[in-house]
Amino acid sequence: MTWLLLISSSLLLMLGVSLLLLARLEPAHRHISDWGWSHVFLAIGLALGVALVPSDTESLHYKVQATIATTCIIAALAWQLAGASRYRGRPWNWRRTSPLFAGLLLFILALAMLELRLAVVTSALVLAAGSFIAAAWLWRGGEVGERFVAGCFVALSLVQLSGPLIHPLARSIETHVAGTYVQVTLAMGLILLSVRRAHREATRMGERLSQLYEQSMQGLLVLRAGHVVYANPAALAMFGYRSIDDVGDIASRIASGEQEDFRARYVQLMEQRSGHISWEGTRYRRDGSALYLRGTSSYIEWEGAPALLVLMLDDTERQRANDAMRRQALHDDLTDLPNRHAALGRLTELTAPGTPGFALLSADVDRFQLVNESLGHETGDALLQAIAARLRAPLPPDAMLARLGEDQFLLLLPGVDSDAAAQLAGQRLLAQMNAPFTVGHRALYVHLSVGVARFPAHGLNGASLLRAADIAMHQAKQQAGAAAVTFQPGMSAGASGLLEIEQALAAAIENEEFQLDYQPKFAAGTRHLAGFEALVRWQRPGQGRVSPADFIPAAERTGQIVALGVLILRQAIGHLRAWQQQGLAVRPVAVNVSPLQFEDLGFADWLVALVHAHGLAPELVEVEITETAAMTHMERVLPQLARLREAGMGVAFDDFGTGQSSLTLLRRLPITTLKLDRSMVDPLPEPSAGAVVRAACVVAEALGLTIVAEGVETEEQAAEVERLGCTHLQGWLLGRPLRVEAAEALLTPASLKV
Repeated sequence: MTWLLLISSSLLLMLGVSLLLLARLEPAHRHISDWGWSHVFLAIGLALGVALVPSDTESLHYKVQATIATTCIIAALAWQLAGASRYRGRPWNWRRTSPLFAGLLLFILALAMLELRLAVVTSALVLAAGSFIAAAWLWRGGEVGERFVAGCFVALSLVQLSGPLIHPLARSIETHVAGTYVQVTLAMGLILLSVRRAHREATRMGERLSQLYEQSMQGLLVLRAGHVVYANPAALAMFGYRSIDDVGDIASRIASGEQEDFRARYVQLMEQRSGHISWEGTRYRRDGSALYLRGTSSYIEWEGAPALLVLMLDDTERQRANDAMRRQALHDDLTDLPNRHAALGRLTELTAPGTPGFALLSADVDRFQLVNESLGHETGDALLQAIAARLRAPLPPDAMLARLGEDQFLLLLPGVDSDAAAQLAGQRLLAQMNAPFTVGHRALYVHLSVGVARFPAHGLNGASLLRAADIAMHQAKQQAGAAAVTFQPGMSAGASGLLEIEQALAAAIENEEFQLDYQPKFAAGTRHLAGFEALVRWQRPGQGRVSPADFIPAAERTGQIVALGVLILRQAIGHLRAWQQQGLAVRPVAVNVSPLQFEDLGFADWLVALVHAHGLAPELVEVEITETAAMTHMERVLPQLARLREAGMGVAFDDFGTGQSSLTLLRRLPITTLKLDRSMVDPLPEPSAGAVVRAACVVAEALGLTIVAEGVETEEQAAEVERLGCTHLQGWLLGRPLRVEAAEALLTPASLKV
C-alpha cells in the first residue's frame, strides 16, 4: 500500500510540475501556476501524511511530519481556490485569505493534539468544502469543459468526505485509489482547460492584431530577400495594388537615389537581428506617380525565418504642404522669383572656398513709388511682374534672378571674371528696359539703377558682396538717368559713415542726445520778435556735432524720423511750457514735421492732446511741412493738416518755390504761413527775382497767408522783401540759431507785453 500511495503522490507531483511549466509559457494566466502549486503541495502532504507516516503516533517525529503534511494540505486547498477564483476573473487577495487558512491550520493542529480522529474529520470537511466551492465557481456560467472540471472537483469532495467514513484516520486503500484517479483526472482536466483558454486568448489576440493590421491606415510590409511576403490593405493601397502577388520586388518602387540606402538598411538589420531604423523618402505607385513615405524598418522572425518588418505612413500631402511652404518662404508671391532668403542661400553656395568667380548685379527701379502713387498699386504690381518676366527671359540656366524688395532685383551671373564683363552685363540689363512696358492700356518707360559687384574681387562672402553691389547701386542712383556702376573700394568709406550714423541713431534718440536751437523770426517793418523756428541738433558724445544734412536723411531712410520727431515736439512744447511758467511773453514756435510722421493716422490727434496736456494755447505751435513732402504724400497729409488747423495750430508751407505746387493746390491746403525758400531771396534785389517774390506775395495776400522770407542775410535783401510784401523775416542778418537760454533771453515778461 505504501508504494501505491507513493506512486499516486509522485503522479500528482508530476502533474503539478507540468502545470507550473505550462504557467511559464503562459505567464499572463496566473491560475495555471496556482493549480500547479496546489498539486505540488497536495502530493507532498499525501506523501508525508499518509504514505510515509510513522507507525508510532506518539513520537515527536510523527507530530512534526503530521504538522508539515497538514500545512501542505491546507496550502494545496488555498492554491486550489486561488486558481479557481482567478480563472473566473474574481479577485484573490493573499493578504486577506492567508489569515483564514492559517487559522484553519492552527485549529486542525489543536484538534489533533486533543483527538486525532476529530482533526481528520475536520480536515476532510474543510477539503471537501474547498473542492465544492471551486466546483461552484467553475460550474456557474461555464462551458462543457469547465463543467467537467467542476464535476471533478465535486467528485474530489466526495472522495475527501469518504476518507474518515471508511477509515478513522482516512488511510483506506479505497479512498486513496479513488482519490488518485479523481486527482489525475482533475489535473488533466485543468491542464486541458488552461491550454484551451490560453489558445483561445492567443487566437483572439491574433485576430485582434490581424484586424488592427488589416484596418490600420499605416502600411505594413514583411520583406524577405527584398520580396514582399505580407502586405496589409493600407500598404497595397499606398502602392496601388490589389493583391500581394502583384507587388514583386519592392526595390523597383523606390526612387533610384534611395535604393542603396534601402539595401544598406536591410543588410544591417539582418546582420544585427535587432533594433529598428527610421527613414523617409520617395516611392512610386504602380502607375508611376510619386508618394512620400515615412517609416520604420525592424528585424522580425516571420514563419520561422528572418524577415524585415516595414511600417509606413503616407506623408505625401504633408510633404507637398512643406514644399509649398518652403517655396513660399523662398519665392516672391508677386513675381514668382526667388526672394531674399533664396538669394542669400545661393550666394552662400557660390562664395564657398574654391568656387569660380561670378557677378552680382543689384538693380533698382527708378521712381517706382511715383507709379504706385499716380497709377495705383495694381498697376505697380503688374509693372513689376512685367519687369521680372523681361529680365528673366534671356538669362542662362545657371543664372539666378531674385526680387529683394519692392522694386529691387538681384541678378547672379556665374562665369563673369572681369570688371569689364561685369559692367557689360550691367549695360545689357539697362538695354532690356529700352522698350516700354504695356500695362493695361498704358505704355510705361522704366529705368534702372544698377550696381555691379564681382566675386571674389569685391567681397569674399554673400553679405559683403551684396553690400558692395548695393553701394554701387546707390551711386548709380545719384547719376542722371539710367546708369550701371561697378563697385570701387573707395565707395564703401562714405557708405560706412552713413551706416554708422544709421546704427547710432536709435541709441541717440533713446539717450536724448538731440537738442533744439531756436532761430528767431521778426515782423517786417518793426523788426520785432514774432516767433521761433525749432532746429534739431545732434551733439554726439565724444564726437561732436553731426550735421542735420547727414542724420535727417538717415533717420528718414531707417524710419527713425518718427521717433526723432516725437522727441523734437516734446522738447519744443516743454520749452514753451517752461517759458510760460516763468511769466514770459511766449511767441509761437514752428517745428518741422516729416511726412513719415503722417503715416500714423492718429498723429494730429496725438499732437493736439500733447499741446493741451501742457496747458498751451494751440496758436503757440506751428507745424512746418515742405512743399515737396506735401505734394508727394497729399492723401495722408491733407486730412491731418486740416485737423491741426481745426484745433487752432498754425501750418507752414516750407521751402516754397522748390517744388511744383500750383495756385489751386495752395488754395486747397489748410495752411496759415508760406515760407519763401532762400533760393528766391538770394538773387534780390535783382528785378527778375523781385518780380517772382512779388507774385508769390500777391497770391499769399489773396489767400490771407503770412509770408516768411527765409535766408535774409543782407540789409538790401531785408528792405527788398519788406517792400515786396513779405510779412516776416528770418535769416542771419537779424538772428542766428540760438541755444534755449539765449532764445529765452529774447522774450520779455508777459506784464510788459504791448
